Amino acid sequence: MAATAPRGMKIGAVSLWLLLLLSEKPMYGYEVIRELEKRFSGYWKPKTGTIYPAFEKLEEGGLVTSRIEFRDEGIDRKHYALTEKGRTELSQSMGHWTKMMEVLESYREVHESIFRYKDRLSRDELSKSLVALGAGVGRRSVDLSKVLPGQRKLLVQPTEPVTFKLLYAKEEDELEIHMELKWTPSPRARRPPKRSSRPKRSKRFG
Repeated sequence: MAATAPRGMKIGAVSLWLLLLLSEKPMYGYEVIRELEKRFSGYWKPKTGTIYPAFEKLEEGGLVTSRIEFRDEGIDRKHYALTEKGRTELSQSMGHWTKMMEVLESYREVHESIFRYKDRLSRDELSKSLVALGAGVGRRSVDLSKVLPGQRKLLVQPTEPVTFKLLYAKEEDELEIHMELKWTPSPRARRPPKRSSRPKRSKRFG
């Protein structure tokens, strides 16, 4: 995982994760490493040679503060905590990183999507679309032309169970609701279409 930050950002990905963890509670170094391994489910195994230099840099910048816990048994522990300056920096950096991830997600959607839609609607139009979506899911078949007027006919057939995810969030001065429905298509739906057989050659007489 890169430790550097894209242009315009003051902190990189590693430092951002350290600030995120410390925003929950103060932690000591090894505790942070174990927590990161758990959060990333083994996809990233941070090393002390990466984490402690990052902590030193954050402390030099006044974003975190530290104290040493002297222990009678075992090695001493260095605990880190987020400063007020660190909280401000975390809030600003999260905005930068969120925007960057939105660009990446949009790029992925465009290149991998079967269908993609985005438009500005009135509340009445939105209400009708959501009602049509709910009715279609109840009937096990959603016609996107009924949900999104003016769009081409496209049937979507959710299978059970359907994973439903809803996120209500604040993005700068705007409020957003992100809704996600996810399911595994049935084997029949995943089966590739059969190739058309070659036309039989007619026999010639004469």
